Amino acid sequence: MKRLFYIPLLFIFLFNCKNDKIDARQDEIIKPIVGQWRLTEIEQEVKDKKIWQPVDSITSQYLVFRSDGVMFDKNGIANCCGPKELSINGASFRIKPKTKVNYDHCAAANCAYCAVMDIEYSGDQMIITNCNPVRFKYIKN
Repeated sequence: MKRLFYIPLLFIFLFNCKNDKIDARQDEIIKPIVGQWRLTEIEQEVKDKKIWQPVDSITSQYLVFRSDGVMFDKNGIANCCGPKELSINGASFRIKPKTKVNYDHCAAANCAYCAVMDIEYSGDQMIITNCNPVRFKYIKN
């Protein structure tokens, strides 16, 4: 009878180990972009050429990534139209809030839903591409 009790415990233990490995991998994927980033340039098309246009530094916009992937502005207000997943340098990171996020201010937001946000980062520079063709360049603060 004791053996029947130990078999389910063994399965629970094995599945928990797998989840720990997945969580550790997800932590490593998001770790480089966690923190505050300042928007510096926006890619725009001018005469059929894509060029980077500087953003006014007086009215700087900031994007803050939490370790669970949730995005905020510099005042801690959650991004209303955020994706469900990030593609960070080609690696997939599923956004799963670990603490409650207040989206009450989003009631009037008109969002064009984008399931995956593409992020390329290198050092202290990050380029974000949403589902629209516009790209945004940020530097880490």
